Amino acid sequence: MGRMEILTGVERRRDWSDDEKLSILQEAAEPDARIADVARRHDIKPQQIYTWRRKFAAERSEPVVSFLSVALIATETSDEAERPAPVDKPAAKRSARPIRIEIGCKGGRVLKVEANIAPDVLKALIRSVEDA
Repeated sequence: MGRMEILTGVERRRDWSDDEKLSILQEAAEPDARIADVARRHDIKPQQIYTWRRKFAAERSEPVVSFLSVALIATETSDEAERPAPVDKPAAKRSARPIRIEIGCKGGRVLKVEANIAPDVLKALIRSVEDA
């Protein structure tokens, strides 16, 4: 018969420091290491190693947000130069859905506005969303 261990008392949770977790992850990252063997040596479940790996990877790779300036430039082709200027169409012929844009703000918030919004109003909206 093999060795048997009987644990009595209140169940305890181990509190691993980040240095201990990183040490175990480093051991698991060795080329010949098997996750199950590393977990068994440290008396943890293999899933715990995967969870720690995801946690530290997410902390290291925060999304980077950058903005680019955008300019709309109308270019004339030879066909457009020969055509007469367009006449305003009646409102009934226009699309029922206005064109909308989405703007990603700080904290993962998204601001959805109509494309023809005044720039000063848009600026105030963005500031109020980011300050909230």
